[in-house]
Amino acid sequence: MYKPKILADLNPLVKWLALIRFIGALGFALSMPFLALYLHEDNGIPMTTIGLMLTTTGLVGASASTIAGALSDVFGRSRLVKGLLTARALSFAVLAYIVWRNMSFASFAVVYVISGFLGAAIFPLVDSITADIVPLERRAEVYGLTRSAANVGWAIGPAIGGFIVVGGYYLMFLSTSVMVGIAAVIAIIKVTETWRSALIQKQEYKFYRIFSDYRMMRFVALCLMMYIVRGQLLVTLSVHASTNIGLTKVQIGWLYFENGVMVASLLVIVASWLKKYDALRVLSVAALMYGTGYLIVGYAPNMLVMIGAVAIITLAEIVDTPIASAYASSLAPEGMTGIYMGSFSLTLHLGWTVGPLLGGFVMDHTVQPQSVWLVISGVALTAAIGFFVIGSREGKLRVASSE
Repeated sequence: MYKPKILADLNPLVKWLALIRFIGALGFALSMPFLALYLHEDNGIPMTTIGLMLTTTGLVGASASTIAGALSDVFGRSRLVKGLLTARALSFAVLAYIVWRNMSFASFAVVYVISGFLGAAIFPLVDSITADIVPLERRAEVYGLTRSAANVGWAIGPAIGGFIVVGGYYLMFLSTSVMVGIAAVIAIIKVTETWRSALIQKQEYKFYRIFSDYRMMRFVALCLMMYIVRGQLLVTLSVHASTNIGLTKVQIGWLYFENGVMVASLLVIVASWLKKYDALRVLSVAALMYGTGYLIVGYAPNMLVMIGAVAIITLAEIVDTPIASAYASSLAPEGMTGIYMGSFSLTLHLGWTVGPLLGGFVMDHTVQPQSVWLVISGVALTAAIGFFVIGSREGKLRVASSE
């Protein structure tokens, strides 16, 4: 039987990083599910305009992850994390003020995009701190832990936000500001500097060296394909489930609840088990699982089959999340962990941003709904083959020794 030992013999900073991820995700989840309701239903902003704002936020966030990662290799992680969390708390306070004063959508959109930039910049820094303090053989578990903590926050947040929003939408954003502010205070008190300037000479640091690392470039290209597939979960899947299968909003909500509960409860356990296996082969299996799950979505006739499809998709997410992060950190040369984790984080942001756009484009230009999911599954299959091929060429690489 699995006995959780995740925090045993590890730097105490790990638990504070997990708590920061939990509080940050909880705070964001207080307001994010109700964002479109506020903008579209209460203020009449077209959904296309809202979508453009969210897409812009995603693209800006993708660039932020790489920029922040590179900066952390030169100036350190701790001060950036503290500054970014504080600035993000302030940005949500400004959003609350904009909503309270019923200011223009343009002002709201500008501040929201800035907030997205700040939020996206935080993730690779937390991952880099983890790589600094956790030995390679334990990273899969720890990345699983921090992401599980975030998923618990995502699961709880919307339920609490539903009560807060009754008092006014401005309270929703104000509550997010308070929660992110609490995370900032914890970071200021507990997050010590893990970056060591002795590892590199600042004047010799050249972030673009990563582009000559063909192993990393191949890896992030395949991850981008896989995450474009993964990015179909929030928008494309829900539209298909409602329009083509006829599921109610309540039923669709239960599908996302299923995803959140599975990730939160299984991620650390699965990461501990999978770390003994070849990382690229594991990711190949994850990509195949994504393809299988979404192919079933395309042909699902009812809620019961959709529950099974989402279970497969979620298992793929559980398999890929900790292993991909640990593998990316293992490729980083000494002194370049930040830019490597930032580049990896970029693929995830682009996947969530570009994925729904591509899925929506295919959906709008095909007659048969199944065609969408055949294309998506084909992308997943291509990624799976790619992971398998480069894994065969490079030999086995585990993120932990087999014990």
